[in-house]
Amino acid sequence: MWVRFVLCTLLTLVLAGAVVAQEDMPPMPELDGEIVADGLNGPMGLDIDADGNLLIVDSGTGGEETIEYADPTTFEVSTVPYGNTSRVIKLMPDGTQEEIMTLASVITGQDAVGGARVATLDGTIYVTVGGWQISSGETVSLPNYTAVVTPGADGEVQTVADMWAFELENNPDGTDNVESHPYDIEAGPDGMLYVADAAANDLLRVDPMSGEVELVAVFDALPGVFPQPFRNNELVADPVPTGVAFDSAGNIFVSFLSGAPFIPGNAKVVQVAQDGTVADFAPGLTMLTDLITGPDGMLYATQFSVYTEEGPMPNSGAILRIMEDGTTEVVKEGLPFLTAITFNEAGDAFVAINGIPIPGAGMIVRYNGLTEIAGEPMGMPGMQEDMGEATEEAAQG
Repeated sequence: MWVRFVLCTLLTLVLAGAVVAQEDMPPMPELDGEIVADGLNGPMGLDIDADGNLLIVDSGTGGEETIEYADPTTFEVSTVPYGNTSRVIKLMPDGTQEEIMTLASVITGQDAVGGARVATLDGTIYVTVGGWQISSGETVSLPNYTAVVTPGADGEVQTVADMWAFELENNPDGTDNVESHPYDIEAGPDGMLYVADAAANDLLRVDPMSGEVELVAVFDALPGVFPQPFRNNELVADPVPTGVAFDSAGNIFVSFLSGAPFIPGNAKVVQVAQDGTVADFAPGLTMLTDLITGPDGMLYATQFSVYTEEGPMPNSGAILRIMEDGTTEVVKEGLPFLTAITFNEAGDAFVAINGIPIPGAGMIVRYNGLTEIAGEPMGMPGMQEDMGEATEEAAQG
């Protein structure tokens, strides 16, 4: 039986399935960083504003209202709960928290589909939120959803760009399933916003003044082991773009999660040229959930987990440093379910862990001077190869 595991809603949709079934948190590793925020409900996005405040996007826990919504794995429409429990939080250097705005959080299965990522441009906050697919209908029935939004007066949410409308009209990846999950968002050196749509498998450019959406690049499918009914039953996996970063020269880099069954080594970072040409930059990686350029000029990525036949391995997340030649080293490992990373100017990293649908489990951890920590070469290539072979055998069996 084919199961489509893509991020047409939130990363946590499938990555946490094996964990949620336990109805409890797996054993936590001993962290050598400082926990600066906890009790979060699926933290997905982080950014540092010009004043040094940490911005956090939390997925939320749904609510008491209901909506007709298609399950992203079965495409069956059912009545599901939702509410404005997804939050954008400002964490100030003294530890004070301020809620900037609330967003819709839709519960589908065990997962919450709410806010995803946050970026700042010229002092304005922009957030990606929501996910939608054609099975739910051509019209998004929630306001300010599957969109890029910004806080207006008194925290009122305002839509900057309707990402679903662009996907519905254009469907750039050409697959038979029209779907959009605007995920990562980054301010470009040209004053535009760049959005990685994890479900549409493309990179989009948004004019923050007009809301106009333009296609930058479409990402091809990756090698896979399951037939993809939306890709002519070819044995491929969706790329699932999850992170966007720029270097000092303005070059664009995008990280991939990769689709099911998340074979170790199937994810990668690609470079996107101005004409939309895509080239591999750092291949052979696993389940990347975020990408950022650090203050040292190096790319840093988060590895969510390593996926096996039994599901995601607890505490197999890592922070990776990607060198100028595309080689990758591990800076921190043994971390639980990483979803986001950001830096301050001093090179201190803030990472979101336990980005899974267990209410209250999410945390933000600070690692001082991460850019100065020596990395280790990517390890366990044999183990990754073995796990990939085991996953293929499971698919064939």
